[in-house]
Amino acid sequence: MNLYRLSIFLIITSSSLLRSEEIDFNRDIRPLLTDRCFSCHGPDERARKAKLRLDTFEGATKDLGGYAAIIPGDPENSELVVRAIHESSDEIMPPTKSKIPKLTSKEVNTIKDWIKSGAKYQQHWAFTPVKNPRYDSKSNLIDSFIENRLKKEGLTFSSEANPNTLIRRVYLDLIGLLPTPEEVKSFVENNSNNDYEKIVSKLLDSPHYGERWGRHWLDQARYADSHGYTSDSERQMWPFRDWVISSLNDDMGFDQFTIEQIAGDLLPNPSKKQIAATAFHRNTLISQEGGSDPEQFRVEATMDRVNTTGAVWLGLSLGCAQCHDHKFDPISQKEYYEMYAFYNSAEDKNNTGPTIPIIEGELINSAKKNDKNKVNLMIMRDRKDPRETYLLTRGDFTTPDKESGQLSPNFISAISINEDKEENNKTRLDLAKWLVDPNNPLTARVTVNRIWMRYFGKGIVETEEDFGTRGSLPSHPQLLDALSSYFIKSGWSMKKLHKLIVTSKTYRQSSKVTPISIKTDPANRLLSRQSRIRLDAEIIRDAALSASGLLSEKIGGPGIRPPQPNGIYAFTQNKKNWNTTTGEDRYRRGMYIVFFRSAPYPLFGTFDVPDFQTTCTRRPRSNTPLQALNISNDPAFIEFAQALALRVIESVPGDSVETLDRRIKLAFELALSRSPNEREFKTLKNYAISFANGLASSNEEGVVNSFINESLGNTSVSRHECAALVAISRAIINTDNFITRE
Repeated sequence: MNLYRLSIFLIITSSSLLRSEEIDFNRDIRPLLTDRCFSCHGPDERARKAKLRLDTFEGATKDLGGYAAIIPGDPENSELVVRAIHESSDEIMPPTKSKIPKLTSKEVNTIKDWIKSGAKYQQHWAFTPVKNPRYDSKSNLIDSFIENRLKKEGLTFSSEANPNTLIRRVYLDLIGLLPTPEEVKSFVENNSNNDYEKIVSKLLDSPHYGERWGRHWLDQARYADSHGYTSDSERQMWPFRDWVISSLNDDMGFDQFTIEQIAGDLLPNPSKKQIAATAFHRNTLISQEGGSDPEQFRVEATMDRVNTTGAVWLGLSLGCAQCHDHKFDPISQKEYYEMYAFYNSAEDKNNTGPTIPIIEGELINSAKKNDKNKVNLMIMRDRKDPRETYLLTRGDFTTPDKESGQLSPNFISAISINEDKEENNKTRLDLAKWLVDPNNPLTARVTVNRIWMRYFGKGIVETEEDFGTRGSLPSHPQLLDALSSYFIKSGWSMKKLHKLIVTSKTYRQSSKVTPISIKTDPANRLLSRQSRIRLDAEIIRDAALSASGLLSEKIGGPGIRPPQPNGIYAFTQNKKNWNTTTGEDRYRRGMYIVFFRSAPYPLFGTFDVPDFQTTCTRRPRSNTPLQALNISNDPAFIEFAQALALRVIESVPGDSVETLDRRIKLAFELALSRSPNEREFKTLKNYAISFANGLASSNEEGVVNSFINESLGNTSVSRHECAALVAISRAIINTDNFITRE
C-alpha cells in the first residue's frame, strides 16, 4: 500500500512539474500581466500604484515590507495570487472599479504553476537578437518551417493553385497588373517550376514592380499631394514618389533605402537623389490657418516623425510615450524626447522650406526629362544652430521641463545592439544606421513580417504595427527569424526576399478551403492554404485599365486627375483644382491620382484608402454595397467597361451573333485570366441576349447612349449589341473574382 501511495505521489508530482516546465513566460504569462496588471504596475512610473512593478523580475519579487507580489517557488504566499483570488471587492486585483476583467481560475492556476516553477521572466521576444535557426536546406526555407508545423497539427499543404490562378496571383502581387491571355496560355501549356521562375524574374525586372511595391511604401510614408488640416492646399511631392519607384526597381538594399530617407542629406557629399529621399519626413502636415502658432505645428510635425519612425521601422507605438512613460513597453517619456531630439533641429517650421528643384524624369533615370515641368521638392535639412530639447510635460509644447535638464539625441535603451562605443553628438545619420544595424532585433523582423503580410493577408506577427508586449506572438517564430536573417545576409535585398516567398510551395498553394483546414485552422494561421485577398483601391483601377487595354505604362511624374463626380469638394474649406486629365495620362495607374487629404478621390475612400494624416502600415479591408455601386457607376469604370467591349469587338471581328460566344469568353479571360465555366458562360450569354433584345424592343435611345461612346458607335456592331457587350464587361469587372487576388 505504501508503495502504491508513493507511486501516485510521484505521478502527480511529475505531472505538475511537467506542466510548470511547459509554461513559457512570453507566451503564457506576459499577456496576462500586460492585460490585467501593467496599466497600474508596469513601465509607467507616474501611473504606478503601490510602488509595485510587475514587468520586471526585480520589481515583482521586491520586498514590500514583509511580503512580495511574487515569491518564486511559493505561489500560495505570493501577493499576486492572494489578491487575484481575494473574496473582498476592496482587495481583489484588478480592482472591480477598473472594469478590467479578473483572472479566470485557469489563468490563476497557470500563474501559480509558473511561480511554483521559479517565476522565471524572459526578455520580450521582439527585443531578443535575431537567430538563424536550422532548416532543411533541400527545400525552400519557408516550406521547411511551414511544413513541419503543419505535420505537428495533422495538416498538409493544399495542392498547388491551378496555373490560371497562380499566374494572375503572382502578376497582381508583384506588379499589380493582369497577365495577357497570351501570357496565361503560354504558362498553362508550359506549367513547370522553371517556367514559373522565369515569370517571377521577369516581373521583378519590370518597371511596374517599383510602382506596385512603391505604393505600399508610400502608405507608410503618409504620402499625399496636399498639406492637410482645414485649408489642405496642394503641394508638389511627386518627385519623392519617383525616387521610391526608382529605388525599388534598382533593388536598393533596405538598409541604404532607410539611410537615404532618414538622413540622405547628412551623407558625405550627398547626391541630389539622396537629398530628395529625405522628403520621406516632409510628408508631414502643414497648417496654413490664419492665427495658428507655427511652433505648435512644428512640434506636432516633429512628433509625427518620431512616431512614424517607430511604427515603420520598429513596429512600436512610440507615441504612447509622448505624454508619459509607455504603459506597456519599456519606453520612458525621457527616451521618447531623446528620439525627438534627432528631428528637433530640422530647418522647417510649419512651412514648405527647405526645398530643392527637381525636373520631371530626373529621379527615375528617364531618358525623357521634361525641363518645362520643374518643381521645388520639400526636403529635410538641419539648422546650423541646433534647438534645445526638453521633455514636454504631458506632451504640451508650452510646458518644457527645463528643471530636468536638456536632452541629447539617443536611442531606445530596450533595443540593444551591443555598441562598442557611445557617441555623444548623435545625428539623424546615427539614428538611420542604428535602425538598420544587423544587431537591431526589430527592423528586419518588422520589415519581413510586413512584406509577408502582403502575400498572405496576415503577418507572421498578426499585429504587424505592434511588436511590443501587447502585440500578438509570432505564429512561426523560427520562420520569422530565418527570414529576417536571410534578409540581412542577402544585403537587405527586397527582390531576393520577394522571390524566395513567391517561389515557395506555401505561396503557390490553392486558396480553396477544405473541411479539415477550416476545422483545424479556420483563420489560416498555420498556412495550410493560400488566402483570398481583396485588392487595394489603386490595384482595382489598374486591373480594370489592364483588362480594357487602356493602361498607360508611363512611369513617374506629376499626378493625374481622372473623372470624378461633381460635389466632392462641397464640404471642404477650399474648392480644389480638379481639371480632368485628358489624353494618355488619363489612363495612368491609380498611384498617380492626386490625393487631397480632406477629400480623397471617391474610389479611394470606398475601398479603404486612409487619409494619410499619419502613417499607415496596414490598410483595413471592408466589404460594403457601396463598393459594388462605385465600380458599377463610376464614370471611370464605365469608360473601362466600354474599352473592354471595344477590345473584344476588335479582337474578334465578324457577325455579332456568330462571334458573341467568343467575345464573351475573351472579355472574361482578359479580366479574370481564365475561361468561364459552363454556368458562368450561360449566365453572361443569357444576360447579353436579354439586354440587347430589351434595348431593341424598348427603343430607349437614352439608355443606349449611356452605355456606348463614340469609338463603339463607329464599329460595325449595332448600338444595342455594343451596349450589351459593355453591360457584360461592366458585370465581369464588378465581380468578387475580379477585385480579389485568389
